Amino acid sequence: MRKAVRGLQEFFQVTGYCIGILWETSRKYFIIRIILNMVSLAVPFAVITLTRNLMDFLSQSSKGASVPGTAVQFFLTLSLMLLGFNILSKAVENISTYYAGLHSDTVDTATRRRIMKKAAELDLSFFDSAAFYNEMNDANGNSPLITHSAFRAMDFVRYLVQFFIAFVCLFQFHPVMPFVFAVSVIPCAVMEFKQVEAIYGFQRQYMSEERKMQYASDILLSREFAKDVRIYNIFSFISGKFMEIWEILFSKKRKITLRYTWILLLLSALPEITAAVFLFLLGLSVIRGAYTIGDYSFLQGIMTQILGSMYMVVSSYTQLMDGKMRVQNYRRFLGFQSKIRKDGTLELSETPFWVEFKNVSFRYGDSMPWILRNISFSFHSRQKVALVGANGSGKTTIVKLLLRFYDPAEGQILINGIDIREYELDSVRRHFSTVFQDYSNYAFSVKESVFLSDVSRRDDMEKVRDALKQSGADSFTDRFPKGLDTYLTRRYEESGEELSGGQWQKIAIARAFFREADIYILDEPSASLDAQAEDEVFQMFQTLYAGRGAVMISHRLSNVHLSDLILVLDQGTLAEWGQHEELMAMDGVYAHMYRLQAEKYKSVQ
Repeated sequence: MRKAVRGLQEFFQVTGYCIGILWETSRKYFIIRIILNMVSLAVPFAVITLTRNLMDFLSQSSKGASVPGTAVQFFLTLSLMLLGFNILSKAVENISTYYAGLHSDTVDTATRRRIMKKAAELDLSFFDSAAFYNEMNDANGNSPLITHSAFRAMDFVRYLVQFFIAFVCLFQFHPVMPFVFAVSVIPCAVMEFKQVEAIYGFQRQYMSEERKMQYASDILLSREFAKDVRIYNIFSFISGKFMEIWEILFSKKRKITLRYTWILLLLSALPEITAAVFLFLLGLSVIRGAYTIGDYSFLQGIMTQILGSMYMVVSSYTQLMDGKMRVQNYRRFLGFQSKIRKDGTLELSETPFWVEFKNVSFRYGDSMPWILRNISFSFHSRQKVALVGANGSGKTTIVKLLLRFYDPAEGQILINGIDIREYELDSVRRHFSTVFQDYSNYAFSVKESVFLSDVSRRDDMEKVRDALKQSGADSFTDRFPKGLDTYLTRRYEESGEELSGGQWQKIAIARAFFREADIYILDEPSASLDAQAEDEVFQMFQTLYAGRGAVMISHRLSNVHLSDLILVLDQGTLAEWGQHEELMAMDGVYAHMYRLQAEKYKSVQ
């Protein structure tokens, strides 16, 4: 009993939430659709009543030998009224479809935007979790169903009112029959809900497998993997993985649906049998003279309304119960809270400034290995700092902590002696501009791909051109027929330009140059460049750095030897630090790495 009550409470909470979505998204469309629903509720009962009067009139008139003029006028009036209501019914149906389409598009867009906004607000750490991807994909993939559920909430209320009106009308003729009808539908309703619950539970259980299928599909449909698919002839292998998962899931889902389908076939006949028995008994009453033909027509129409509204109430209820689980998951996703505390109130407006890592340790989870252990160093915002070390030594993690994508597990990061968490987050990040090793490629126009780093200056085309020149990207963008308006890649524009890896990297560097920052962070900025382009870029960096600071990660130590401070990381610890000459004099890790690279260059020569 408690479970049933709790289920009803959750159902009405979700119904209210869905109606709230409809109201908040567009009050105009919501009000129009409420009015149209009220009209569509009244019209069928008006038609049934008019049909009843018409049938009784024709029955009585058929007994007379002649038809007076007033009777013809009355018959004509009833006929025209019936025609008017039928036309009104069709008009309301078409207008409702029009506004429902507009409202649906509006709600669907708003729902997707909320999901995108929440994903953009959450910490980077969420994207390290497969469970989070499951929740996000569930919310995003089901966003059309959220819209569907919101509309079913409105339909549920509408058909519930329609059922109540028809119930009252039938109750006046026969006080028991409405209850018999209601009871006859309950078994089918319960079983439909159990079927929906079982199918959605199955989908949740095998969500990871669904994502694996989607990944296999993406490989075969993506340009990124197109060359490998063809050169290695791996279509059969990838599609085989897709079909292997599909066959398992299809087999399990078929068993679930087949079991419920047979039961529903039997239970769905119960209301129809009940209606047939009632109409038969009603027909006998008409033959005996207890009811008129108009009464029979009226009650038949009312029964049609009861059965139709009951089915729609059950259908809407079932779909809402399905939607309830999806809406609850959607609400749960929107309820995710970032672990990074964003309640800092201080504004970082003072420049230059000092940054200090004080006994900082970090790992990506409580059960994960330590990435950094007791790291301590400091630098000025106008200094050039280089992070060097083997792969996995923690270089990029330091950058992520500096940008507050994560917070230290232990220790502090201080700016001008104040914990970085005391500053308003955006006021800290606006002082940095970055080029990550895994930089992003945007299928936008050239100018859009550049000014993304500071959209507040999107109209400054002179600055866009200057950034392209500084990065060396102007050497190919100047040749584009549409110039800065040229789309990069032909994914969405046939006239777009396809870029090489090195060209994409120059666009990414131009994006970093476009932003006026105090500190530029460069994570292997020349990894995709040839030797000449690399030398040009680092020459440009020297100009860019004038009066500014930089944090640079590079495996090519020849690019960092002029830095003001070089931090040498070894297995998550700070092994050495100093300038190039000091580190070479130590004859430690840095000196060994530098000489090793120098020997390789000599051996090539």
